[in-house]
Amino acid sequence: MISLSRKILFVDDEESQIKLMQSFFLRKGYDAEFAKSAKEALEILDNEDISIILTDLQMPEMDGIELCRRVRAKGSEVVIYGYSGDIIGVNSDYLEDIGFDGLLWKPVRLGVLERAIEGAFEKINKRRRSNEWNIN
Repeated sequence: MISLSRKILFVDDEESQIKLMQSFFLRKGYDAEFAKSAKEALEILDNEDISIILTDLQMPEMDGIELCRRVRAKGSEVVIYGYSGDIIGVNSDYLEDIGFDGLLWKPVRLGVLERAIEGAFEKINKRRRSNEWNIN
């Protein structure tokens, strides 16, 4: 199912990253939810209409890769970006095969993040228009 919202879910176990993104999303006028773990993110996804997930790849208990797997297993078409500071240990082809739509590196340049978010919303709108066209 394609989301009708423009809400972002940011997932990271580091409080400093959450504070940075809260400030950025507020300044840019994005509607956002924040989770400190993948488990908390799954709970939010059960109760909120989310369009974009931006998740850290390395978190305790459940990492961003498992979060992506579980979201895709539910059939969700939400746009998912991985977010990592470990450039060496990340295989972008593997992440794409799992279901990630893209990957951003920490520390992310805020202009790059904004372009990624706007690109994701454009992708969602194209999917929505395509589905509406196919229904009619």
